[in-house]
Amino acid sequence: MHFEITHEFDVRLDALELAVLSPDLGAMMVPFLATTSVASVETIEHVIANGELRRVLRFQANAPLAVFRGYDIAREALSWEERSVYRLADHVATWSVSPRQQFRKYFSASGTCRLEAAPEGRVRKTVEGDIEIKAGVLSSLAGRMALVEIRKIYDAEAETLRRLSTL
Repeated sequence: MHFEITHEFDVRLDALELAVLSPDLGAMMVPFLATTSVASVETIEHVIANGELRRVLRFQANAPLAVFRGYDIAREALSWEERSVYRLADHVATWSVSPRQQFRKYFSASGTCRLEAAPEGRVRKTVEGDIEIKAGVLSSLAGRMALVEIRKIYDAEAETLRRLSTL
């Protein structure tokens, strides 16, 4: 299932890029995640070298998606890592989401995130990606519900970036 999420910011590109590069991004997102199923975000890796930021964020959900309520789902199944490489030269990141090893056969997601100048001194951040959920007859429904959660997470990230870019 393909998705695209766009946010616009009332800051210059260099200010937003500094926010994207912040080692505090993950931790600062947590208060904005109140409307999601995410309980915590931990920065596992944050390295800037050779014109790239390599970052790994670990997310832990506090409850399964509504479609899976009533099923016995291990807490480990509700944890995933987002790995990204952001290239300063072209303001583009590639990212992938990895659940724990034993759950990778059921879920995969990857895509890009790009920052670009927009009219009137604004910046547009566009995230594009594809997710695949293999849950039998529930796959389509689970995919649509996951997209709702993904949107909420990127909205929380956008609010965090707004805060960071104006500090």
